[in-house]
Amino acid sequence: MKLYSTRGIVFRTLKYSESSIIADIYTLEKGLKSYILSGVRPGKSSGKAAILRSLNIVFLVAYDTDGDKLSRIKEISLESHYQKIHLDIIISSMAIFILEVSRNALTEREAHPALYKFIEDWLYFLDTTTDYSSCYHLLYMNELSNHLGFGPLDNYSPVRPVFDLLEGVFCETATDHRYFVEKERAKLFNELCQQKRASISSWHPPKAQRHLLAEDLILYYRLHIPGFKELKSYPVLKQVL
Repeated sequence: MKLYSTRGIVFRTLKYSESSIIADIYTLEKGLKSYILSGVRPGKSSGKAAILRSLNIVFLVAYDTDGDKLSRIKEISLESHYQKIHLDIIISSMAIFILEVSRNALTEREAHPALYKFIEDWLYFLDTTTDYSSCYHLLYMNELSNHLGFGPLDNYSPVRPVFDLLEGVFCETATDHRYFVEKERAKLFNELCQQKRASISSWHPPKAQRHLLAEDLILYYRLHIPGFKELKSYPVLKQVL
């Protein structure tokens, strides 16, 4: 059977038997794939389990399979070692939230190199940045929505002070549905759209407004991605922030 090699981001793992696990890995070459790896759990193989920890960026060699069939991993290793993500509680909570948003947002399993690189770059950024912002998760959701094709239109103005969550545009007034963000919350939504990764640490909205903006963004994702699941990591992130 043909082999291929690729980088990948470990999304999650599940125990399959006493000595095997199934891992969902988002890969550069094949998109989102489910892999089976044997000899993981007992004794001397515990290192493999550490490699397959969620969030890890790995390099793997696997047997090529069609469609959604489980692929078997032949070789796997860490692509890099994190400095902060598995040690710093705030950075870790941010990264886990980003991972869960990404996993829920990926509705197609096909390869998407630009999207893969976007997620990988964000994980490296979180792990290496010397600045800190309590708004990284907000910026990530905004940037990811642009990659996925439903990013907010940058058309805010004093005469368009309302954000329509269904249409993804700023407008003059709320109309005939209830999915709108108005006044200060819409202004904050617009401010987020102007932020850049390199300078967001200088943006300091109050804690209560950050939480409201996060809830608006989560609702925005639910409206634009059918089946977008509840984010179990969000209450934890909200608590540490």
